[in-house]
Amino acid sequence: MKGGFYRLSILHFFICTIFVCPTPKKILQMKTLGLSLILLSAFIGTNAQNRIMVSLQNDLKGPYTGRLFVYTLKDTSKHFSMNFAEDEAAFSAEVFNWKNGQTIELPQYAIALNQRLPQLSSGYYKLIAILDTNTRDRGIAAPGNLFTRQEAILKVSEGKENTVELMLSHVFPAKTFPENDSIREVNFISDLLSRFKGYPVTIKAAVILPPGYEREANNTYPVVYVIPGWGGTHYQALSAGARKIYGVGTGKNKIYVFLNPELQNAYGPHAFVDSRVNGPCGKALVEELMPYIQKTFRASPDPRLNFLTGQSTGGYGAVWLALGYPEKFGGAWVTAPDPLDFSSFTGVDIYNDENYYTDSKGRERGINKVNGVFTSTLRKTFALEIFEANGGQQQAFDAEFGPADINGRPLKLFDEITGKINKTVANSWRLYDMAFYAESYAETLKKIKFPVRIYVGSNDNFLLNESALSFARKIKHLNLPIYVEEIPGADHFQVRNVSVTRNIQTEIDQLISMVKE
Repeated sequence: MKGGFYRLSILHFFICTIFVCPTPKKILQMKTLGLSLILLSAFIGTNAQNRIMVSLQNDLKGPYTGRLFVYTLKDTSKHFSMNFAEDEAAFSAEVFNWKNGQTIELPQYAIALNQRLPQLSSGYYKLIAILDTNTRDRGIAAPGNLFTRQEAILKVSEGKENTVELMLSHVFPAKTFPENDSIREVNFISDLLSRFKGYPVTIKAAVILPPGYEREANNTYPVVYVIPGWGGTHYQALSAGARKIYGVGTGKNKIYVFLNPELQNAYGPHAFVDSRVNGPCGKALVEELMPYIQKTFRASPDPRLNFLTGQSTGGYGAVWLALGYPEKFGGAWVTAPDPLDFSSFTGVDIYNDENYYTDSKGRERGINKVNGVFTSTLRKTFALEIFEANGGQQQAFDAEFGPADINGRPLKLFDEITGKINKTVANSWRLYDMAFYAESYAETLKKIKFPVRIYVGSNDNFLLNESALSFARKIKHLNLPIYVEEIPGADHFQVRNVSVTRNIQTEIDQLISMVKE
């Protein structure tokens, strides 16, 4: 919508003078998202009943500009977690030039999730506040963001003015990487990505060296590049569980490189895919980071000894790299990859379906299937993404697969309010649809000599098995060395089990032996 909202003039000026300013574009464009996302609507002029006051601890001087979030828990005996917000009330507003000594009152018309601030039901609420000031890294816990260490309790009594005070007291620190004799951190400035984004962009990775590496100074080693799934970073190399599930330390000596698809990307993990929004992430990997790894850590320069593996988002990235840069790799093994066939995109055919939220009969599309039952809907899960503005799953897809708008932000696949799919954007995704890509470049891909193995669970929570199986059916006639195997009974998080890990390692070792013969 354009115009309206009392033309925003006097009200918007007043809001900004007290350093709190909801994004006008958001307010104008968005009315409601089902029962989940509730924005301003028509209560301007109503007296405040529930007042949330936020201040800065003395040592936090500012000025700060960013998005202020206040999260609530109705059950005050519970603790806040990363997944609490879907059914809880939460509020946000933009803040500008916030300095110490200034107290912000969250506007009554703040962007709201599930309930508006004046309409909180009676009872007790536990609250925390976070100020998101980091515009380059994804997530409210990104380095540099402020948070309240001390939770507060708001008692809401109908017909009374209810006030609570919160103090932002701490700053999320930048993580440090504790290296040891066998695990090293790489901080590599990418010229390609820096030129694309206009500022220095760092690629980070963790390199796990094999036993005997220091003693065998003349040896070179095969390399397994690991692309983690959603939320995963190179810090997974420090986890014994992650190392085990990716097969580190088993079979022949290899170097493992755990990649970080999250770094300096506010829109979500880029999966090392070359993107119109995120930039040449795949090219930066194969043309910059991989040669650096070879030179610095004695990795084999033979591309047949470069292997890819990944889970979920990282699984899609591994498939995309294997097919997009086949001359650089010797095989790919992935589990539960993000949609490979976009005619089956978490249950949606983005080319032929009209609506992302509802099917042809108007029924809400489910997501997150557990024991055969959907626990949420696409509409409901996307409501939280809209509320938090940047870095959600759908925005990550938009940035990974789609074009940019005039401001460089990803164009949306669908209208966030109605769910109507933008067919122009959908068609622009086709080159990232692996089924379409394989058919389009079949003659080139027929030269591939290495395997691309894809494992999915029959009970994938996000219907990714359906997409992978559809992909397999569409490319079967091409006779490419691409194989899809469905693991009976496994869900999204159970596919990479001990048996699958063992099979992957066995096949990699066999390929290493063939190359070295």
